[in-house]
Amino acid sequence: MSLTPIGIAFVLVALVFVATSVVTVRWTTRDPGSGAPDPGTPTPFGAALRAAWLPATAEALFLTLLAALWFGSLGHGGWVVLFLLLGALAGGGEGWARSRLRGAPAGAQVRLFVAALLKYLLAGGLCVWCLT
Repeated sequence: MSLTPIGIAFVLVALVFVATSVVTVRWTTRDPGSGAPDPGTPTPFGAALRAAWLPATAEALFLTLLAALWFGSLGHGGWVVLFLLLGALAGGGEGWARSRLRGAPAGAQVRLFVAALLKYLLAGGLCVWCLT
């Protein structure tokens, strides 16, 4: 497999991951220094982007390389199940437990978990499109 489709897949997946991470950061964290009268004011876009771009881009790189390995050597079938399982791994676990300890409602955690599943499924679809 050449680097061109891997690079294209990485850019597309990184765009999806950065966008979803910025939205998640903006609406799950609050900016105490914003001076807004409402303590529920979302974190400003620039601050959310600075906080989210590096981990989201790194996650996109690892997922794209895993997808390239999967589609280049291991197989083509079952990609939906593979990416749903990866999304479940990324969306659950420690982050959910930390949020619950901070007092986040369970409904919000379920929405974030479903968002992670959909993010990984979309990323898998982009990788299928670029890498096969």
